[in-house]
Amino acid sequence: MKFIKPKIVLSKCFVEPVRYNGEIVKNHFVEKLLKFIEPIFVCPETSIGMSVPRPRVFIFLKENLIRMYDPKSKIDYTDKIYNFSKEFLLNLHDIDGFILKSKSPSCGVKDANLYKEDLKNFLSRSDGIFTREARNIFHNIPIESETRLRNYWFRRDFLTKIFSLADLRNLVNSCQNINQLIKFHEYYKYILMSYSSTNLKKLGKLIANWKSYGLATTLKLYGQIFRQALSKYTSKNKHYNVLQHIYGHIKDKISEAEKKHILKMLTKFKNDKLQLEAIIEYIKSFIFRFNETYLSTQKYLEPFPEELESDIKYE
Repeated sequence: MKFIKPKIVLSKCFVEPVRYNGEIVKNHFVEKLLKFIEPIFVCPETSIGMSVPRPRVFIFLKENLIRMYDPKSKIDYTDKIYNFSKEFLLNLHDIDGFILKSKSPSCGVKDANLYKEDLKNFLSRSDGIFTREARNIFHNIPIESETRLRNYWFRRDFLTKIFSLADLRNLVNSCQNINQLIKFHEYYKYILMSYSSTNLKKLGKLIANWKSYGLATTLKLYGQIFRQALSKYTSKNKHYNVLQHIYGHIKDKISEAEKKHILKMLTKFKNDKLQLEAIIEYIKSFIFRFNETYLSTQKYLEPFPEELESDIKYE
């Protein structure tokens, strides 16, 4: 299956020695992902003039604004970091996701240390300032850190989203007739169902009434609702529901023993005793066996390059 390369904003410290300690952050998953994406590298801290190596900077809350400060040099970087972040982010186009450095005061994803104004008393875990601005501008685009992506579900979810959004971007830029959109929607039925059945229904109604809007407006609205659907998180129960629907397509073609086996596998999956990929691979065998054209085109069964599946494991 051919995949469009997602455009991913990536912390530069994964490939260059720009981190505060002058080291490169080694991460196997990021290194492997690089050949499948179009990376856009960024280091907010060096971009606003910080040295490498550099003293530790802190983010703290003052008067409802998160500020950035270097207590050693007594330099306040607040204005510079906000100005750079907004300018950089507002100049990005057609972005499919972000992978940012964990715990960084600029790029941390829900794990940067936020302090009280005295810089001594810990207040909470927070997004870094650059990450906060990215969320404000890109509401429905996935933003993760390398440490959060160690989690099986977060990683699978992120990969599914970025390749789906890249495919959507390609569709919007190249679609010439309604049949292309109908086909795209058909291919993404089960991925959409795994995130939001409500938005899946909205998209179906939109396509059914496309003549009322015209193709250009329909495409624009479709993209907005599609992104809204994928801004949510899927769950084990949602996957279970999707797998039940897929089972419904083949159950009349398989033996009673095979039916019992699939249902047993589904129960194991629901009880955390079997991985999702194992069931999908078993279902694929029936798709090949019965030449199930409809199911064979479902992106749900191969949402991202197979080479990345080896990195999808429970942790």
